Amino acid sequence: MKQKKWLFRAASGMVATILLTLPAYAAEPNITITDNAPSGGIYQLQPEAEKAPVPSQKGTTTPYPIDIQLSEQSGRSFLYKTYTVAADYAPDQLVEDPFSQGGYRFRFSEIIQRDSTPGSTGKPVSQTKSVESATDDRAALLALLGDKLPYSDADGYEGELSLVPESLSVTETGKEPYSYTVTDTKYIEDLENKDWALIPKTTQKNGLTLALQDVDWQTEGYNDDPTGYTAIAKYSAVASGTKTSGYLATATFTGEAVKQTAGKNTYTIVYEGEQIVVPFNFVPFIIAGVVVAGCIVAAVVLWRLRRNVTIYTLQQGVPELYAKVRVSPKNPVLDLSRITDAGVRLVFDKRFVKSLYDQKVFVIGRFTNYRINITGSLVQELPAQQKEEASASQEENTSSFDGGEGA
Repeated sequence: MKQKKWLFRAASGMVATILLTLPAYAAEPNITITDNAPSGGIYQLQPEAEKAPVPSQKGTTTPYPIDIQLSEQSGRSFLYKTYTVAADYAPDQLVEDPFSQGGYRFRFSEIIQRDSTPGSTGKPVSQTKSVESATDDRAALLALLGDKLPYSDADGYEGELSLVPESLSVTETGKEPYSYTVTDTKYIEDLENKDWALIPKTTQKNGLTLALQDVDWQTEGYNDDPTGYTAIAKYSAVASGTKTSGYLATATFTGEAVKQTAGKNTYTIVYEGEQIVVPFNFVPFIIAGVVVAGCIVAAVVLWRLRRNVTIYTLQQGVPELYAKVRVSPKNPVLDLSRITDAGVRLVFDKRFVKSLYDQKVFVIGRFTNYRINITGSLVQELPAQQKEEASASQEENTSSFDGGEGA
């Protein structure tokens, strides 16, 4: 039993060692890099001893490169990292400490300045303008609004917007009363004399009653001997109404406003690489050997712990699986003390029979113990034990159950 425990502990220790060792030798991740070297003007980086203090930029993160390229020149390796940063960003801050990548050790070489872009940003804007006018004439109102409108806001955006004529809308701003005189003239002919009583005192025009104001007389025939008169009656009345006192014209102006911002500079940081020489690593071979040894030990442990005896109970001659057990060939003892009132069939493993050939297996029964002689048979059957059989001698039982059914 101690040997089994030792084997289990040894196998478990080897497996744990392998699992803990493997992650430590994981390969360094590779980065895919375009093999194309850039070119441009060189920005001179100050020597380490003469480098001016770099303003602190707390709260900001190191910019991410917009391009990474690798180049081989005359047997030398160069790594180029290109950044686009604000014009006030110090390029010295883009330089990295020496680092390893792809089997090379890279160190800073120089800074190349690529581009310098003035800063500005734009946005579409719209704004309305309203003017008052005494007329609603469209052409006059558009002229009053003008074609352009200057724009500026609190965020610093400025620009000039253009009128959208289709957006013009006109509304009345108010009403005011007014009055006027309505007049009318009536001709009344063939009057015998100039008698005002013959003239109507009122007349109707456009639904309004006009009163007689004056009468002019014309003589028909000769003045010395008139044959009749024509009265020219003049009527008038005062009418009132309301009229629009003014108009409000509103239109929309649209365009783009621009805000001046800090410009951007593009720099390429150049690193020169030196290949890293790695000595031959025996660790993978050692790990492989440990794995193989562990597998062998585990296989031996499992082989030694296999079950080599199958027990069936016989109820009216019908076998029913009871248990599978392991019996040590060095101490062949089989415990059947829990089985009562039933026959037993024992099926032995071939290797077990071979290792105990012409030897005996000690069987502990419920009431009586047996010794079974192993003679090459793989199957042995024992009858059901009864209490009254306990007085029988052990030798009689032994001689009665030697042998058994053949395989």
